[in-house]
Amino acid sequence: MLLRSADNQRTVPIVAGTLNDALTELTARFPDTKRLLLDNAGRLRQAHRVMLNGELLLRPHSALPLAEDDRVEFFTAIAGG
Repeated sequence: MLLRSADNQRTVPIVAGTLNDALTELTARFPDTKRLLLDNAGRLRQAHRVMLNGELLLRPHSALPLAEDDRVEFFTAIAGG
């Protein structure tokens, strides 16, 4: 669903100084991503995992600074039985 909400674009170039700035830009470009990624308080939903440059962030903070060449990835955690 997340991929479809971003018009099936796997990569979206964004210039942002923090994780929050990146989320703001992403959700502005692709409004459907907002309801999938963020809860009613505007925080990243716990159902998503965030990776920064290939490393899993256990507790991503919205003020996390980003460098120009950083790569942020969002994955939806899937549970099943």
